[in-house]
Amino acid sequence: MEKILVTGGDGLLAHQLKTIAPAGFEFSFLGRAEFDLTQKELMARRLAELRPQAVINTAAYNLVDRCEIERDLSWAVNATGPETLASLCAEKNIRLVHYGTDYVFDGAKKSPYSEADAPHPLNHYAAGKSAGEQAVLRASPEHLVLRTSWVFGWHPTQTKSFVHTILRAAREGRALKSTTDQISVPTFAPDLAQWTLELLQGNAGGLFHAVNDEGVSRFDWAKIILEEAAGAGLIPAAPPVEPVLSSFFNATMRRPDYTVLDNGKLVKSVGHPAGSWRSGLKKMLAQMK
Repeated sequence: MEKILVTGGDGLLAHQLKTIAPAGFEFSFLGRAEFDLTQKELMARRLAELRPQAVINTAAYNLVDRCEIERDLSWAVNATGPETLASLCAEKNIRLVHYGTDYVFDGAKKSPYSEADAPHPLNHYAAGKSAGEQAVLRASPEHLVLRTSWVFGWHPTQTKSFVHTILRAAREGRALKSTTDQISVPTFAPDLAQWTLELLQGNAGGLFHAVNDEGVSRFDWAKIILEEAAGAGLIPAAPPVEPVLSSFFNATMRRPDYTVLDNGKLVKSVGHPAGSWRSGLKKMLAQMK
């Protein structure tokens, strides 16, 4: 029986790990109060008490725009925290799974990024996440970093995903605008949870790009969500979406415009296709009904 400690225990990815939890694993799900990435002594105490073989760190500060303002806190959670946790785990011979982000790239490449491409963060959130990734990889060759993007899925209480936001706006009759110049890969949370456990079981270590197949712009992603939701009977009809550029929203923060990740290494390692976010979206909408 492999004992696994999951941080960020109330979040979307933790919920999916809870849902699929296969036989042979014993999970402990801890929220921020019980396992705070900014509290080294608390983390050390929990690891000593629970003695897990692996830690899956789903906790992060991912309010991207707020990271520009709350710089110290976001750096503590996204960079220093994972570094401390990775060292504690390496000392105790515990494997750590940590999640990175497509935002570590600047978007200049315009073709899918592989694990060999060098990060070039454009904003504070991305810089913190990049530092966290590198620290985890440095601490032990057995640690795993899964870089992912645009994670979505059903959760019993959390309704903050892009899918929820788009559907809420449609139901409230608000004018919908979405960007044509931000392109990445939506990733279905249950798929990400599944790959995580498969890579752990296969004793994989190092960096993997963990995303579904097919890059898409925010604009097209929004349109597909609305079409599928109308087809599923969640909204009466798909309202129009106005295509805009990122500059329309007067953001104070630079965002990369192209961060499609190449999932070839992941597919090879798990031994089956990563699958489509389109089928994931259909499953999520069926659950929302």
